[in-house]
Amino acid sequence: MALGILEPKTVEKPPGTEYLVDTQETSAEHQQEHENFKHGKGKITNIILIPQPSEDPNDPLLWPTWKREAAFAFLFFNCIIFAALPGPMIAPATVALAVQLDVPIKKVAQLSGYQLLIVGALGPVVSVLAQKYGKRPQFLVASIFGVIGTGICIAGFDQSSLSKSYNVLLAGRMVQGIGTTAYESLSVAAIGDMFFLHERGVRTALLVLTLACLSSFVAVIAGNMFEHLGARNLFVVLLPIQIFGLLGTVVFMPETQFIRHDSTGALPIISSPAVAEKQGGDSVTRESTPDRQGHVPKRGFVQGLRVFSGLYNTSSMLKLFTEIFVHLLNPAVIWVQLVSAVLVSFFVGTAYTLAQIFSPPPYNLTVSQNGYFFTGALIGGILGVSAGPLCDFTARRLARRNKGVYEAEFRIPVCIFAVLVFAIGWFTWGWALDHPTHNRVYLSSFCYGAICFGTSVASTSAGLYILDAFRAHSTQIFILQMMIKNFIFYAFSTFINDFAASQGPGHMARVFGTVTLCGFTTCVPMYVFGKRNRVLVYRLWDRWLGKE
Repeated sequence: MALGILEPKTVEKPPGTEYLVDTQETSAEHQQEHENFKHGKGKITNIILIPQPSEDPNDPLLWPTWKREAAFAFLFFNCIIFAALPGPMIAPATVALAVQLDVPIKKVAQLSGYQLLIVGALGPVVSVLAQKYGKRPQFLVASIFGVIGTGICIAGFDQSSLSKSYNVLLAGRMVQGIGTTAYESLSVAAIGDMFFLHERGVRTALLVLTLACLSSFVAVIAGNMFEHLGARNLFVVLLPIQIFGLLGTVVFMPETQFIRHDSTGALPIISSPAVAEKQGGDSVTRESTPDRQGHVPKRGFVQGLRVFSGLYNTSSMLKLFTEIFVHLLNPAVIWVQLVSAVLVSFFVGTAYTLAQIFSPPPYNLTVSQNGYFFTGALIGGILGVSAGPLCDFTARRLARRNKGVYEAEFRIPVCIFAVLVFAIGWFTWGWALDHPTHNRVYLSSFCYGAICFGTSVASTSAGLYILDAFRAHSTQIFILQMMIKNFIFYAFSTFINDFAASQGPGHMARVFGTVTLCGFTTCVPMYVFGKRNRVLVYRLWDRWLGKE
């Protein structure tokens, strides 16, 4: 038993169990094995690189630092402008926009709800296309549709009647949803393509910040802009920023999927989950072809800008589509839905109700003040970035205590912090909403920030666990997470406003808090039985693919 993790009954070493840290004890036991491992440089020479990079100069793990960081910078930036910005732009103005468009509040909430429904519905399609043709084409298409959708939203405010304005605006929001799907579902997996295990924590936390919590910053700015510039100009300001993001995608985000062979001549290490089922086979296009001397030519900068870099999987679209949903049989995937997708849905779902709660007496907040309410969540989300370094720190410490061997389950204990903060946030907020006074809006904002912090920590922990434990299938699993999360978002948009009005916002907060704490109890069996589950899942997956 490794620090409370039950060992599998077989001798198989599943992915997610790796030698991460050289210690005196591990060097004595595994000295011969470690001689062939590539290590970090500088202050981290005792860190074993996971995955082991290949000898191919086109391996994304071997890209120059500037190239990897530029790709991540635009990935991060585009997650903000295409995935995080469009949804919450109108949240602080829910009531005011309903008056402007002469529609019920529920209809305004559905402007975001239908957008998120599109994101969830297209998720499996994007996953299949990414598996066959790579991530770059999906990011390019998403950027183009994001720009088009924003343009349609601008046109929506120029219609001859209010009903036409609403319908065109709804169409624009749905097209924006097409632009969101790839960035929301493929970004975390792209980090696994470009960065080693010990480099993923901060970057994953930053993406979680954008996808789960940066909506708070958007709401702060958008509320003030709506009050002073009007709804149309929200989209006018967004459009050139998205065009810049599109150009950055074209120039600085090359294909990250790669078929990687390790340096010892063993079976290939697959960076792309799309080709995991074809390890060592000849049925997929290789990233690089050796020349007559056996050297792999390094692609130039312009060559890296090609839209398609080859076929990564020859399986039928139907089979690839089916494989996505097979992962729902994996207990770890169910766990991720509970501690990440569902909890993020609670946090974002309440945003539909905030203007409804705080605009009437005794709070009497204006549109801009409703936006400023999100300041608490913004601070909580920024503090939540600390979950990334914390996950990396605990992983290294626990690996040292485990004789240098890293287990993917070492990502889970960080959730203890999330549980404590969630309890404070949800239940204190429920009390404050049941005893409304004007000054308690500040306490409510603090509690909402605590919920945002807990959401960041939980999502970072769960995302890193999937990257480490099920790297070969991470894209499909993140797609499932994104799809379920957005379907819940849409469902909330259809009833959450009525629920908060009839049962009271305090009751809503307590219900979400209770479900959240119950969901986190699954972290204990996930930690204890996680390694056995990994062995079982990979064995069954091999049978599914006909490898046994």
